[in-house]
Amino acid sequence: MKKSQKILIAVSGIFFVTSVVLGIIGFILGLQETSGPLEKPTSTPSPTPTSTPTPLPPAPEGEEIILREGQRESSFLLQNIYSDSVEGLNFWEYPVATDRGYPVTLRVGEVVSNGCTVQLTLIHIEADTAVFTKKTDFNRPCPICLAENTLIDTPYGGIAVQKLQTGDLVWTANAAGERVAATVLETAKTPVPATHQVVHIALEDGREIFASPKHPTADGRTMDELVLGDVLDGSSITSDTLVPYAGEYTYDILPSGETGFYWANGILFGTTLR
Repeated sequence: MKKSQKILIAVSGIFFVTSVVLGIIGFILGLQETSGPLEKPTSTPSPTPTSTPTPLPPAPEGEEIILREGQRESSFLLQNIYSDSVEGLNFWEYPVATDRGYPVTLRVGEVVSNGCTVQLTLIHIEADTAVFTKKTDFNRPCPICLAENTLIDTPYGGIAVQKLQTGDLVWTANAAGERVAATVLETAKTPVPATHQVVHIALEDGREIFASPKHPTADGRTMDELVLGDVLDGSSITSDTLVPYAGEYTYDILPSGETGFYWANGILFGTTLR
């Protein structure tokens, strides 16, 4: 073989190899254009754990009351406000109403009561104010009525207070103080706890009465305001004591007329129903 032929064969081999290599490169570039550039794989970040806040206990139901030092709501007089508590005086209305305030310290969530119908719950303290919820339970009225079997004067004689019904006739006193017949417009029957106490008043002329401490007399006083020697319905008081009450209810009536007065065990009394 001539030298020139060998050279031609070598050059042809080189050209063939180069063509193959260029073809492969072109094929790869074509794939990249079709599928797009290869993306660098990325990792999905793990979610950051979050803490679930502890829910606050629900505020007690009732009317919201905001008090400052020196203000009073129901039986509670607020005296001092601190960052974590309040201080004040509680004037009980039941079982014995009193003008003496008893020291009370309250923290958030604690309750003060008048002893029967009203409860105040401290729910928040902020700066110079204390926030309460006031709950009034009308199913627990403070008993201020007459003892069972108290006799009410009627045109037909004395009838036990618990037996009277709306529409019955009783004696009342008009604005001139005259004894006149009246119709019972309303009756009341109030449940009492086993700890209930009543005032027992005995008069010099022999009449006596058992009634709750806040039951009104015809002259505007209440049973717990009466003392030995006072005059009640024209006779001096010879005995004035607070005694346990064995009944389950106390009772009252509202007669028609100008005054609402009636005679209970022969003593002229006012009503709690007006």
